[in-house]
Amino acid sequence: MSHSEGAPLLFGYMRVPDDMTDEEVQQKQADMGAYAEVEGFTLATVFHEFMNGGVNVFDEMAKAIQHVEARHVIVPSYRDLALTRPLQDAMTLHLEQTTGAQIVSLDERS
Repeated sequence: MSHSEGAPLLFGYMRVPDDMTDEEVQQKQADMGAYAEVEGFTLATVFHEFMNGGVNVFDEMAKAIQHVEARHVIVPSYRDLALTRPLQDAMTLHLEQTTGAQIVSLDERS
């Protein structure tokens, strides 16, 4: 990942279930990096959630977003936020209201 001077920062967030291989993790990170490069962002870091439904890493990411005043988060899928749509919507709304950041899903982009 190369850092483009002046490019807005993009944070990544992904859930890593026990059965996900290292190759799958690397591929998802590469996909997020490719999105960042094509869209003119600098991928700052990818936060990994290792516990299903854990909120600690999500909160850490929100604090990092606020600290650097980033406005963009990429996820491989909204299912990386939560397994149910109502919880996905709640997490998205919470992040938007507390940080001003928007979440983009690689699965949902056009």
